[in-house]
Amino acid sequence: MPVLTPEKKPSIFDIKPKEEAVPNPWDKPKEREFNRQDNFLNPADRYTKKMNNSLKGEGNGDYKIFRRNQYFGDFKTDSESIQVAVRDPQAIDGDYVKITKDGVVIYESIFLDATYKTLEIPLTKGFNRIEFIALNEGSSFPNTGAFLIKDKGQAIYKEEWNLSTGFNASFLIIRE
Repeated sequence: MPVLTPEKKPSIFDIKPKEEAVPNPWDKPKEREFNRQDNFLNPADRYTKKMNNSLKGEGNGDYKIFRRNQYFGDFKTDSESIQVAVRDPQAIDGDYVKITKDGVVIYESIFLDATYKTLEIPLTKGFNRIEFIALNEGSSFPNTGAFLIKDKGQAIYKEEWNLSTGFNASFLIIRE
């Protein structure tokens, strides 16, 4: 009697060749399927870049840059006095300054607010050195301030400072 062997049919238990294997969904894809950076812009990038650029004016995170005196130049006048207006051009955070003329205190403590405070400073013949000395740094580092020099009611110079406590911003008025 002849021996019959059953016909071999594929089974689910047969090992399949690698080319035909179904990929495991938990494996990392071998091909680049999706890269978010290439396909979409991050809307925050526009503002982040702008904010980072605005910090450059304030030392860009390097606080040592504010630990120095600042000098704003020489000005000539024939007036007996000048007006100096001061304010805080940044956040109103409690910045205070002392103002001296030739090393003598003329205003002990001025609070820098959002609006200009105009101060009359009498001048002597010759050189008059005006200094704004940072008394503190407020709640936001550094001590920020702006001044406007007026001669005979006309604005002649405007500038801003960024100072650490104890340092000064100064200019020289030469009365002829």
